[in-house]
Amino acid sequence: MLWVSNTFHYRTNYNLNALHHSNNYNTLNYRNNYKTIYSFHRSNNYNTLNSFHHSNNYNTLNYRNNYNTLNSLHHITTTTPSTPSTTIIVHCQCFHNGTTFPAGSKVYNETDHDGYCYTGYCNETCHVVTIGQPCHTYPVVCLTLQGLKQNGESWIVSNCTSATCLNGSVSLDHRPCPTQKPVVCANNFAAIQVLDDDGCCPHYECQCICYGWGDPHYVTFDGTYYGFQGNCSYWLVKEISPKYDFSVMIDNYYCGAADGLSCPQSITVFYKSYKIFITQKDINGMFKNQISVNDRHVSPAYQNGDFRMTTTGIDTVLVIPKIHAKITFSGLIFSITLPYSQFGNNTWGQCGTCDNNRTDDCMLPSGQIDSSCPNMAHEWHTNGSSCKQHPPTPKPTPTPDTCNTSICEIIKSSVFEACHKVVDYRPFVEACEFDVCHVHINHVGCISLQIYAEVCALAGICIDWRNSTKGQCVYTCPSPKVYQPCGPPVEPTCDLWYNQKFIETVNEFSEMNSVKMEGCFCPSGTNLLSSASDECVPTCEICRLANGKWIEANSTWTEDCNACICEEDTLKVTCSHVSCPAPPPVSCEEPGQVKVNNTVGCCQEDKCECDVKQCPGVVPPCPVGYTLHTTVGVCCSSCVPIPDVCVFNNHAYQVGDLVPMKSCEMCICGSRTNASSHLNIIDCQPLPCDTYCPVGYEYQVSPAQCCGQCVQVGCVVALPNSTHALKPGTVWSPAGNPCVKFECVKIANHFITVEAKTMCPPYDPAECIPGTETVAPGGCCHTCIHRGQPCSVSSTAVTVESQGCHSKEVVNVTSCAGACGTFTFYSTKMRALQHTCSCCQEVATSERQIQLSCPDSTEISYSYTHIETCACLDTDCSVVRRGQTSAPAAGSRRRRR
Repeated sequence: MLWVSNTFHYRTNYNLNALHHSNNYNTLNYRNNYKTIYSFHRSNNYNTLNSFHHSNNYNTLNYRNNYNTLNSLHHITTTTPSTPSTTIIVHCQCFHNGTTFPAGSKVYNETDHDGYCYTGYCNETCHVVTIGQPCHTYPVVCLTLQGLKQNGESWIVSNCTSATCLNGSVSLDHRPCPTQKPVVCANNFAAIQVLDDDGCCPHYECQCICYGWGDPHYVTFDGTYYGFQGNCSYWLVKEISPKYDFSVMIDNYYCGAADGLSCPQSITVFYKSYKIFITQKDINGMFKNQISVNDRHVSPAYQNGDFRMTTTGIDTVLVIPKIHAKITFSGLIFSITLPYSQFGNNTWGQCGTCDNNRTDDCMLPSGQIDSSCPNMAHEWHTNGSSCKQHPPTPKPTPTPDTCNTSICEIIKSSVFEACHKVVDYRPFVEACEFDVCHVHINHVGCISLQIYAEVCALAGICIDWRNSTKGQCVYTCPSPKVYQPCGPPVEPTCDLWYNQKFIETVNEFSEMNSVKMEGCFCPSGTNLLSSASDECVPTCEICRLANGKWIEANSTWTEDCNACICEEDTLKVTCSHVSCPAPPPVSCEEPGQVKVNNTVGCCQEDKCECDVKQCPGVVPPCPVGYTLHTTVGVCCSSCVPIPDVCVFNNHAYQVGDLVPMKSCEMCICGSRTNASSHLNIIDCQPLPCDTYCPVGYEYQVSPAQCCGQCVQVGCVVALPNSTHALKPGTVWSPAGNPCVKFECVKIANHFITVEAKTMCPPYDPAECIPGTETVAPGGCCHTCIHRGQPCSVSSTAVTVESQGCHSKEVVNVTSCAGACGTFTFYSTKMRALQHTCSCCQEVATSERQIQLSCPDSTEISYSYTHIETCACLDTDCSVVRRGQTSAPAAGSRRRRR
């Protein structure tokens, strides 16, 4: 039978000056006096300390002798609502008779010489616990932090310490660790220090980091860089031998480049029974990551027992602690980080094999190694995915002469200098230059800078790089949030439960809180209201209202007749009904008065109002423009005119109002009053009419309308410098241009202007017989008799016009022209000058007929005379007397129209 001594007595109070707070600590003893000593290596204020609280009693349990408990606290947790928490690691020892004992060890073994043995053990809180048992009946055991251990039993105390129970005493064995060997990683990332499987000794191993960006560019787990274009769903990572049920799939699409370049649009992570889908969508002009878990939409931060998802507004981060996996996605950028100890030599896919060997990165699903990683990448399309066929990846085209790759130089500059020795920048520069010259997306070079900064952040180096791009890569956050290059992965909010769950609680997810990432955060001096909003508040001392708004503590307001206050202590809203003063007594004794109860603000009050039905006698209803006027008491009235009111058609109008009285007059309620009705008089004036009309139109009054209108009365000829009107049937030629004639023709109610141009035959005065020069009828063409030209028929091509109608084709109009024998001689017989004259005239003619087309689509017949032959015929000669000149014969023929 085992028993534990549990008799305690108060003896002495001790004041421990090593603490910042001065408290009283009581030591509970059995028989003797014991002293408690605490030594704190880190001096802070502590809200929580090893389950001890401010101003409490601390008890030390011992048996018989003087035993001292020595606690050494090397790292203390600070737990407050506004600051992150720190892990508590307690190392303590029990002090007995000048000797220290670790927790879990035996301190003494004594007997009372009456058949019982008493064994003292240093328990987990470094207090000596006594166990009594018969000395000769039960086997020897050890009381440890892991419970009772049998004699000869061994167990692990800590990572590098084992213990054995030997005759009631605990024997400790410490295992030394070998010297760590340096490791060179093929992906150029620094090796990290990890513990062996038993958690005792550390060793170095490489990190498995795969990332992709842009159109896209890939870097495998072992650091092989390659470009790949394909719009399909592909396996980025699969386990060769399934161990953790983990895989990652990416979905690419052709993103608009002329040469068929593609971009990532979503990533899907499979883990255990989870399908975690991450994509990016344009929401009101802002690209935001959208997340679903097993086809159910979730909002970050999101956490369950297996993984956590967070977002900074730019990047979405997925962490799976059990397998130490980390996946990030931000539209055109992704990264996958896996531990070598769990995934080494067990991955394949587009991210290659994680074995610190680049030669096998281009492994096909068949297990063979391809010489080309882009060819390998095509083979990792998922089963059942619809892939549009695309020609093989072309060789890189020469960089255009006009390609400006200056933004890519920033990667090589001092901006990223702190990261150059940790992450090789050359693949990112190469990818940046390719994208800038071949992908037609604005500021596409920023993507390479962003992924390089993210990979540097994964290596623990945060770079403030966007300000060095001269505005090309500026990131605009949704108001009121602002961009920060190195912010926390989870932004604190005013929700204490949220901060406790995602920030302050120390658990397997805490490791990710140390990474700094770029994102959108509330400005300095403000706090994020909640994870579900982008609202920043100046203080978290607020009350949440039902309408989604908030109000600061101690604020008061009235709502729905309730006086409300935001309580400072509880941050809860307390409301009480508004108190109303006692209403004063109201007496309504005048004729026509009645008492009514009205609500004024939040309180009721009585008042007197008039009800004419209660007036003595009959009160007639007042017509429009009149109102009741009190004649008895304060309520009973008669009808009197309303001042400054006109009445028309049973409607009242104020002075200055327009009155719709007459259609062709503008009527206004005037200021004069009618002597009989005492109402204001309506003044009317005729509406002014605009009588101006353009050329060719005249103003005509319409009986059915208030104003007349402009009516066309002739044709309008618009010339560059003037406008001329023609009456129907008239022909007009502009001054100085007789070859152009305008004729006005009226058909039905339409006025049609017909323009005719006369084409003159060639005319050269030098070829004319002097004195024969003349102007043809109409004043347009010059003509003459040419030298040596015999009398013959000549023709001129003209367009025949008549009554506004025109010939469909030009008509050859004939004429007689040429020289005839004309001479003068002296007759001796007649003793005078004899004259012989002949004229070139028509000899034979015929009548011809053509059809003219009219503007109204009709046709008319037109006849004209055609000269068949001409000859020189004798004619009388007129003698010019002295002092006279001969006039030419007026024998010209006018062409009929």
